[in-house]
Amino acid sequence: MSSQPPERAVVHNGVEGWTIDGSSNDPQILIDATALLDQELPDPRFVSTGYLHWAYRENPLGRAWERHQLVPVGDGTKLAAHYAIKPRRFRGPGGAASDGAWSLNAVVDRDHQRARHFSRIGVEIYDEASSRGRSFVVGVTNEKSTGAVIKYMGWRLIGPLPVKVVGPIGRGRRGMTHAEITPTWLDSPAFDELAATVDRHPVDGWVTDYTADVLRWRLACPETGYFVHQSEDVVLITTRSSAGPLPACVVLKIFPTSTGHAAIDATRAIRAAMRFHRAAFAVYAGFNGSVRVRGIAPPRRLQPSPLNLIIRHLDPSIDQDAIVLDTFEFLDMDAY
Repeated sequence: MSSQPPERAVVHNGVEGWTIDGSSNDPQILIDATALLDQELPDPRFVSTGYLHWAYRENPLGRAWERHQLVPVGDGTKLAAHYAIKPRRFRGPGGAASDGAWSLNAVVDRDHQRARHFSRIGVEIYDEASSRGRSFVVGVTNEKSTGAVIKYMGWRLIGPLPVKVVGPIGRGRRGMTHAEITPTWLDSPAFDELAATVDRHPVDGWVTDYTADVLRWRLACPETGYFVHQSEDVVLITTRSSAGPLPACVVLKIFPTSTGHAAIDATRAIRAAMRFHRAAFAVYAGFNGSVRVRGIAPPRRLQPSPLNLIIRHLDPSIDQDAIVLDTFEFLDMDAY
C-alpha cells in the first residue's frame, strides 16, 4: 500500500497513521491482518486469508465491523493494529431474541504497544455496531488484557471460563453415532436433520442462536476439523487436540435435544466421543444451563491460556450488569 492515506481512510489528530474500516474488498487488508495475527497471536488458522475471509465476509448474519490502523514505513505502510466484531444473534427466555455481536482478533503490533490504538478503534467499532441496532457484544480476553478492556473500554467482567477434564475411567454412552463434519456432510440430509433438532430447548439466559444457516457456517470454519456425536438426548461437537504427546478430545458444544428443563448429564457421552478419538482425556470449557459435566477442574496455573468472559452493551439503554448468559462454550467463541 502507498505511504499516503487512501480516500476512505480517517486521520486522527495526534495519532500516527490512519484508520480504514475494512469495507473495501482490497485483498491486501486481510493479507496484512492475517500476517499481524500470525506474528502476535500464532495459530494454525493464520496460514492464509481463508480464515479471516470466512469470519468477516461469509457470516450469514452480515459482514464484520473491522478497523485497521496503518502507519507509514519508508515508501509503504505497516499494519499497527487490528480489531473486529461480527454480528451474532442471541435467543433468550420465552422466545426472546436480540441482535448482538461477538468480539475477536484484537491485536497490536509489538512495536506499537501503549499507543491506545486498540482502545480507540474499539470504541469506533462499538459506536458503528450500535448505530446498526446491535444490543450487546460478548468476548473473551486473557489475564494480561482484562484490566485494560474493563478500565478503558467499558467492558464488564463475568469471570474466568470454568474448565473440566474428563478422564477415561468410567462408562461411555452406548449407541452413539459419530461422524466427521465435512463439506459433503454439511450439505447432506444428515445435517438438515441435526439442525432441525438442536438448539430448541428452553433457556434461562441468553445463548447463541444456532439457526441452520449459522450452524452450517460455523462448522465450515477453515483449518479446523470438527466431529459430531449423537445420541437420543444429546449432540456433541468436538475436535482433536493434544497436550504434549497425549491426544485429547476437545468438547466444543453440547446440544441437548430434549425440550424439557431437566439438566442432562453429558459425561458418558463425552467419554464415548473421547474413545472415538482414541484420546487420553477430554476437555470441556465453559458452562451450559441445560447440561451437567462431571470432571476435574485443573488449577488455573496448569491451563495453557486461561480466558475471562466479558460483556459490553452496545445499546446505551441496556443495563449491561443485567445481561446474563445461559450457555457459553468453545463453539460460541473463536478458539477452534
